[in-house]
Amino acid sequence: MAGGIALTALGVSRWARAEAKSVPSAAPTPGLPQSIRVHLFSGLGVTRVEISGSAPLDLSIGSATRSLPSIAFDATGALTGELTKLSVGDAPVTVRSTAPLTVNAFSATASLALHHYDSPIVLQRSGAAVLAVNSVDLESYVGATLASEISPSWPQECLKAQAIVARTYAVHAAVHSAGRPYDVTDDTSNQVFAGLDGIVPVFTAATTATAGMTLQAAGQPADVFYSATCGGHTADSQELTGRQSPPYLQGIPDSENGGKPYCTPSPFFAWENTVKAIDLARVVGDLADIQVKDRWNDGRAKTVRVVRTEAGSYDMDARQFYTQCASVLGYKVVPSTMFEVTETVDGYLFKGHGLGHGVGMCQWGARGRAIAGQTAAQIVEAYFPGTALANPTIH
Repeated sequence: MAGGIALTALGVSRWARAEAKSVPSAAPTPGLPQSIRVHLFSGLGVTRVEISGSAPLDLSIGSATRSLPSIAFDATGALTGELTKLSVGDAPVTVRSTAPLTVNAFSATASLALHHYDSPIVLQRSGAAVLAVNSVDLESYVGATLASEISPSWPQECLKAQAIVARTYAVHAAVHSAGRPYDVTDDTSNQVFAGLDGIVPVFTAATTATAGMTLQAAGQPADVFYSATCGGHTADSQELTGRQSPPYLQGIPDSENGGKPYCTPSPFFAWENTVKAIDLARVVGDLADIQVKDRWNDGRAKTVRVVRTEAGSYDMDARQFYTQCASVLGYKVVPSTMFEVTETVDGYLFKGHGLGHGVGMCQWGARGRAIAGQTAAQIVEAYFPGTALANPTIH
């Protein structure tokens, strides 16, 4: 989840695909935003968006309105549809409908994505790109993120814990989004959101069962994180953000009383990969050797030292190294910063534990805790100690 490469590292996106379906809206909870503004197709370089649906589209451009069966909007500010061709420039175009919207996004050279969303969607020119923002009912947003972030086959208390954390993340983001036309993005830099696609009954149930529940710290929405597998010890948030960690985001051992980590069943609890020197050089440049120079208290690499073939060496932040490995080599090659590296005849052997940044809630650990009988409230308290669960009487 939240925190750059974090969500990519989950490796659980699109667990389920089903007919486009909404999570029923709940009554607004006092103190919580009624909706979340999501930047759609974030980071994809969208230059054209096409919208259609099974019901007419109601368009608003300033005070002007019209109804069309479908529209296309491009980065020049041109709006086209049946019997109309307008240049709206930088003016926002709001699209509403009584039925779900089918949205196609395109770059200058390719089709990028097709998803289904409830309205409204606001389209606006943004430099050489199209900015598309979907205003989503808070509870619908939570249910939709579950469809992208966790398996529907996992225990219900685990899904409920995920819903609480996802809702808290969204509310915290909305509180701190002043000056932006959106609260969150739909990609791995925040929480993955694919609209109505993939929402199945267990996600709706987990969302409804926790409706309005958030984690609070000092009377404000907590700044929460999650990732797939912590490897037996969660990370201090300072490792991810570079800022001093709040008390509830300091790394904790994540093991049963007998010492077995809750996330042991994860396919990435323990991993190893050999990377050829020529491939590793694509990440760090000129390379004769690479070593872990120092570590955080939880055992994760803090700094790696790169020795050059010509002369000298330089130090590289281990999280930067991990992120660049994910970008260049794929996120499963060096899945976390909890690793050791040794030179071999075939290149460099990386052996480690965990998948993702490790901060906050460990998703596989939450699954293990739920299997062990812990409730959603107990799970989130374990991963965010000292926070308070607001609206805990809602079930």
